[in-house]
Order: sequence, then structure tokens, then C-alpha cells
Amino acid sequence: MRKYKIIGVNVFLERRLTRIFVGQLIQQNGNFVFTYDDQYLKAQKIIPLGPEFPLTEKQFISKNLFPSLEDRIPSKKNPAYPEYCLEMEISPDEKDPIILLSTIGRKGPSSFIFYPQYEHAITSRDVIAFRESLSMTTREFAKIFEFSQASLNALERNRIVGSEILKRLEIILHFPKVALDLLLINGGYLSYEKYSKALRQLKFLLKHSAQDN
Repeated sequence: MRKYKIIGVNVFLERRLTRIFVGQLIQQNGNFVFTYDDQYLKAQKIIPLGPEFPLTEKQFISKNLFPSLEDRIPSKKNPAYPEYCLEMEISPDEKDPIILLSTIGRKGPSSFIFYPQYEHAITSRDVIAFRESLSMTTREFAKIFEFSQASLNALERNRIVGSEILKRLEIILHFPKVALDLLLINGGYLSYEKYSKALRQLKFLLKHSAQDN
């Protein structure tokens, strides 16, 4: 089953060559909240997400899932329902509308695409442990992976939450090939001994990541 927790739905409008970000659906205080993206509302030739979402307003709140969104979720009576769930790596018994909408309800007859928004899966402790496993100082780590050292220090002290640096670090920690490529590109900032140790560690992580998949 899925490794990361789904906490919302990102909505896109699919056109012939591009996708446009429409807005986001989340659950908040027991309600479903859909919010249009500011840039979408300013764009040309846009269409509303559904009859409940006129383009004259930005945010919409409902106790229940909005009808036009609920219609996107296949019925459990459909004989192929278990296959849909298996393909999207969710349980056939899943009841969370946010998860159902962003997986088996992702594509439908309209031009709107629903894509899951995932919870950030790393903490400052994860970052520190990863950096220390590579035997790097915060200055070296920031140079190799192209961050501001000040931002990295703030993150490790829990002073940054939900920032761009956290998103990028999530990719680096979960995809050793990305980290390895950055080490090869920026390895000149390290001594030979430190470079060799970091290289061995990332190759080890990459090997075990491939085995897990």
C-alpha cells in the first residue's frame, strides 16, 4: 500500500498540451474546503470545476463532499472496483473521500484531473541523521545539495516548516539517485576522504532502494 499519507487533492485542468493548476481540496474542521488558485481565476478561457464552484468566488465549504466531486468516485457495486483500487494501491475498503477522489477518481469524463497532495514525510531529525550518515557539516551539506546554509540550520532547529527546502530535502532523502547526482556535480567542496565516504553511503542506499522496489 501507499508509503505517503494523502492529505488533500490538487485539481488540474487538462488541455491539449498543458495542465493548469485549478485549486486544492482539503478537509478542515470536519468540512470539505475547496479553494481556487489565484492564477487560475485570472487566466483566460477557464471553466468552473462544477456547478457548485462558480468562478465569482474563491473558496467553498461543505459538510459533505461536493456532489460533482462525489460523482467522480466509482461505485463499489462496479465489478471492476477492486481492480481500480489495486491499480491505485489502496484498499477496496478505503472510505476516506479525499483518498478515493485522488486515486480511483483521478480521471473522469471531464477535463479536470485530481491528483493527491501528500503529507511531508520527513522531520528535522531525519535530515540531521541523513547529513551525519554522510559525515558532512551543515556547510558542506548545503554546498553539495545546493541549499542556503542558514535555511538548513533553521530547518534542523525546527524553525522552518512546510518550506521549499523541506520539499527538496524530501526528494533527496527518498531518492538516493538524485542525491548521488548532486554529490557527483558538487563533490569538489569535500575532501577526498569525505567524498569517498558519502559516495559509498549513497550507493549503498541506492542499491537497497532498488531492492525494496
